[in-house]
Amino acid sequence: MSDKKIQVTREEFAKVLCYWLCTVTTEKEIKKKSKDFGFRIRNKDDLYKIHSELLIFNMWLIVYTCEALIYDEKKCNECLDMFHRIVYRDFYKKEREFGDWMHFVFQKYQQYYAARETEHPSTPLWVVAKLVSKNVLGESQMDLKLVNVMTYEALTVEHLGKTIKNYDIE
Repeated sequence: MSDKKIQVTREEFAKVLCYWLCTVTTEKEIKKKSKDFGFRIRNKDDLYKIHSELLIFNMWLIVYTCEALIYDEKKCNECLDMFHRIVYRDFYKKEREFGDWMHFVFQKYQQYYAARETEHPSTPLWVVAKLVSKNVLGESQMDLKLVNVMTYEALTVEHLGKTIKNYDIE
């Protein structure tokens, strides 16, 4: 096994992040996660709401992991800026202006960061899982389905972390 890292430009790395985001937010994946997380999809509005929340949640997981592992802050910020511009172009361009969208996204991120920083007897992952549930359902569920959200968050950060460490970003 080689320790050689894959050399990429910042733009290429941003595209890798977008590719990962696209693979975990397909309609099929959203429906699967909805079932796992206890979110009922009764109509297209439910699917849209769940997709929107899980898209931003997964974006935040990417940002959170990159910020933890890319020690060059300028490089990290440039990659994440490109990442956000690509996501905006591919998912949101027709809905609102970029600045307004970024403001909305950063407000959602702040909710996740605040939840992640909350001390909880078991783990901050529980607080994040409750937030995801509340954002989708309007209220936080208090059942074992939250464990599935927690597990997804932990495994995603672990998997993304291993993936990010495989790249040497120029």
